[in-house]
Amino acid sequence: MTSYTQRYLNGDHETVWADLRGLGPVPDALIEDCTAVAAQTMQRVAVHIARLAARLTDLGLVPSGTLRTPPTAEDQAELDVLVREIGTVPLALEACLRHVGGVWFAGDCPALHLYYAGEDQYGAAAGILPDPLVLPDTGYLRYSWDEHRSRFEDDADSADDLTEDLADSLAEDLADDLADEGFVFDFAPDELHKADISGSTHDIPLSHRSADPVIHGVCGRPDITLVDYLRLSISWGGMPGWSFKADRTPAALDDLRVSPDF
Repeated sequence: MTSYTQRYLNGDHETVWADLRGLGPVPDALIEDCTAVAAQTMQRVAVHIARLAARLTDLGLVPSGTLRTPPTAEDQAELDVLVREIGTVPLALEACLRHVGGVWFAGDCPALHLYYAGEDQYGAAAGILPDPLVLPDTGYLRYSWDEHRSRFEDDADSADDLTEDLADSLAEDLADDLADEGFVFDFAPDELHKADISGSTHDIPLSHRSADPVIHGVCGRPDITLVDYLRLSISWGGMPGWSFKADRTPAALDDLRVSPDF
């Protein structure tokens, strides 16, 4: 039987990822093969991100955050630690952190009708939220994971004044809660926050070791997965919100768009 990796390298990109999603939690026997597909995918994504970052800079993008934070050797080591601590990091997310790193295309770029600081966000774009691509780095995963754990640790500290038996019982309950609740990673700001409007986040539950996790909270795109969201973003020049008004896109966007090769 041909491996997923070989099929992917042969160009069967979308079908391979559909098959990997169909696995649900990835069996141990397939981890190596599926991890290799995820790595190949995100290495290609990283090339597109580098191209877009350079082109957006040429177009005059003034990012509202750090445009790119490519992964370092220290990030790789920290990610290894986080994977062990969390235990259920989806393969596409891990590969994205490992090979792509942080991306922040939100900001001001009038050529793309993209506005953030002190502008009428809805005026030039006639109500369109471009949803510029934002991806987290390993440092943000560490921050988010530690915040998740600290909520339970704070509750455990509050048990100090209780009787020993009650405190022990509460500690056991808190440990069970931490395991049962699962970790929901606030993966990126949502379309509103990217335009400096009060909004929410795009979230990825890390409840099991899937190949390609669903991103929750993406406006108009229920159940979209990470790989499909990246395909969409790259195909729309890093501004996937424009796909909702394809007939009204700014001319500068045409030169950024490509057909994804992943």
